[in-house]
Amino acid sequence: LIVLPPAQRLVDGTDFLVVGFALFTGLFFSVLYVRWQATRLFLTVLSPVVVAFPLWFLMFTPAGRLVMPDVTEAQNDIVITNPVPVVLVVLDEFNITALLDAKGLIDPVRFPNFAALASESQWFTNAAATYVETAVAVSAILTGRKPRADVRLNPTATDHPQNLFTLLGDHYRLNVIESLTRLCPHERCKEEEGADESFRDKSFFADLVVIFLHIISPKKLARHLPPLHAQWTGFGEKLLKKGIFSQAKVGSHFDPSPGGNNSRETRLTSFLSQIKESSSPVLHFLHVVLPHTKYEYLVSGHQYSSKGGHIPDGWIDGPGWGGRWIGKEPMILTAYHQYLQQIGYVDQFLGKLRSSLENAHLYDKALIIVTADHGVSFQRGLSMREVQKGNESDILKVPMFVKLPGQHQGSINERLVSGIDVLPTIADVLDFKIPRDIDGLSMLDNVTPPRDEIDFLGVGNIKAQDLKGFPRLNWQVEYFGEHTSLDRLVPKGPASRLIGQDLSNLVIGHSDSLHFINENLNQLDEVDPNGAYLPALFSGQIVGTSRRDLPIAVSLNGRIWATTETSQWDGKLNYFSVLFPPSAFQAGENKISIFLIQENRRELAHISLLHQGAGSNEASIISLRQDTSGQMRLVFPDEGEILVDVGEKHLAGNLDRVTLSGGAFVIEGWAADLEGNQPAEEVCIFAGGQLVTRVALGISRQDVAEAHQEEDLLYSGFSIKIPKKVLKRYSSSINLIVVSQNNRAREFRFSPQQMDFMRSALEKDIFTQ
Repeated sequence: LIVLPPAQRLVDGTDFLVVGFALFTGLFFSVLYVRWQATRLFLTVLSPVVVAFPLWFLMFTPAGRLVMPDVTEAQNDIVITNPVPVVLVVLDEFNITALLDAKGLIDPVRFPNFAALASESQWFTNAAATYVETAVAVSAILTGRKPRADVRLNPTATDHPQNLFTLLGDHYRLNVIESLTRLCPHERCKEEEGADESFRDKSFFADLVVIFLHIISPKKLARHLPPLHAQWTGFGEKLLKKGIFSQAKVGSHFDPSPGGNNSRETRLTSFLSQIKESSSPVLHFLHVVLPHTKYEYLVSGHQYSSKGGHIPDGWIDGPGWGGRWIGKEPMILTAYHQYLQQIGYVDQFLGKLRSSLENAHLYDKALIIVTADHGVSFQRGLSMREVQKGNESDILKVPMFVKLPGQHQGSINERLVSGIDVLPTIADVLDFKIPRDIDGLSMLDNVTPPRDEIDFLGVGNIKAQDLKGFPRLNWQVEYFGEHTSLDRLVPKGPASRLIGQDLSNLVIGHSDSLHFINENLNQLDEVDPNGAYLPALFSGQIVGTSRRDLPIAVSLNGRIWATTETSQWDGKLNYFSVLFPPSAFQAGENKISIFLIQENRRELAHISLLHQGAGSNEASIISLRQDTSGQMRLVFPDEGEILVDVGEKHLAGNLDRVTLSGGAFVIEGWAADLEGNQPAEEVCIFAGGQLVTRVALGISRQDVAEAHQEEDLLYSGFSIKIPKKVLKRYSSSINLIVVSQNNRAREFRFSPQQMDFMRSALEKDIFTQ
């Protein structure tokens, strides 16, 4: 175990080789310990380090502040002259455009509770996020201090002694739910009565286990562990839900659909349960990781499962914040549909919050603020969370609703505000002075001239005009319309007039060559619409053709509920996924059918299900062959062949680099059809004439677009990751073929240096094994 971490850095090979090296090294030192007295003496002298190092780690490093008790909070002798109840809700990864109709107002049909809140509050339409990292952003909201590049603080009361909770703690009862921070000192925010102390202890232990496994596990095995980057605590929660650290009861089983002890649904329920009528003022604070991924909630409150876990189709993880979207429009539409449904779930919570406050006679008395830490983007080729050219408004702009006590008339305010203005706004309404200087300003201050710009860490100064308008609103309205209930909402696809029609009213034939593979086997066999779970996300792939971008219609229980196009994804040529709205389901068995939409957009061809074991290996439908003259061809069993290099005159591009990442080659470059002014369709890599992988293009390449003065070439980049072991048998015959959307093909040859690099790495693997 001690040797495994350095072995991963020293040994360039498979996980088996890394583990073998660690075992051999451990055995070698064990023999030394048994046979050599000098070795035993050396280890004896070093034994105090076992105690000294953890003490040093806890006492003298920033990490130690996370596990040590909170230091004494700042003693703030403040006088509150207007102690009204305060409700502060901080949402997570919230794109304000999702709430709007074509006029830029909140859609009252789709999101009735957000619309009701806006009708009785000040809506600050130019509200800026505080930072793209949640724990830092929420800390800034609670302290009124902007993040700084030269200071890295933990999201704890120790590092932020002056915050909303320590300021109001002597004067207010606190109902606090912090999902990713710990700014409320433990003595102020004890768990509610009846909380499971043993679960909290087990959760801490589970976190340590997951961190330890990440440290020692080879990369391939580490991919199966809970991720560490999404939050700073609670990543061992899945192990607890599955009973890893407890004795399972006889006959018990793990149900993945309902929330666990620490689920988002549980946090919302816990928060609402503590809203009660009180003779003393109360601060109700909630930060919930919604509508943030994982996308799993429908507007109806049902949960559904996704095979990709936290990662929606069309998106890949990567360096920086938020990876990037490389999937084509149909996949991004499905992901955005999931996002809208999850916001609908948040909207329903907002309605429950209002009811709870009204029942406790607090709604008219309270100061209510609803905001978010940052936004999120759904644009192909761009990041989900990292601010880039083209997605600035998606990520930097956040909701900011401020309802004053007794306010019943809403208004829109275009002044430039930020999350750091929340604390001074609360201080303004409660009429107390914050002892230490902060960066924020009260949003209600009509005396001080409004700021012209805000400094956003990592981006620079943001001006009010940078946030004006909603650049993606037209796209949203085009594909999702407006004033449509989320219970029946589906995105616009090809032949969208088919949506809602009964199959009995349509002209339907049959496709003899096409089949579809159902990736959601048995989930539709027994559905309970009154239960907690619905199999709403349906995915599959069409096989039996080399054609791409197939227009298809999907029916459930005899009615068309979605139309979409297939896309290349995850090595599948014609993959698709759709999200059914809650109203699509019936109790019991639900029958699904897939149809090819014919060219006249009125007739359909039924695509039959390909059963398991019936030869569904799609890689077999394409191969690379070379005749005696040296001419290469892409061969498709059903629809002929494509000559390679015929399109060399028009297909341009470059193999920029070949690098190693762990046990895999990473091949990066770009390819474009200059005649059609569009990116190439796909990149295929063959080894020994056999298809190894095929990927769609879609990575943003601003340099290519600028060089050719053609914005349509922006998404012409590709990045391909191939495990070395896949290429070992064919190191002398590796071909990269680019295919255009109009079926031209060209081989992009590796440079001699690139080929030498790959062969050297492969030969090194063979030698070491």
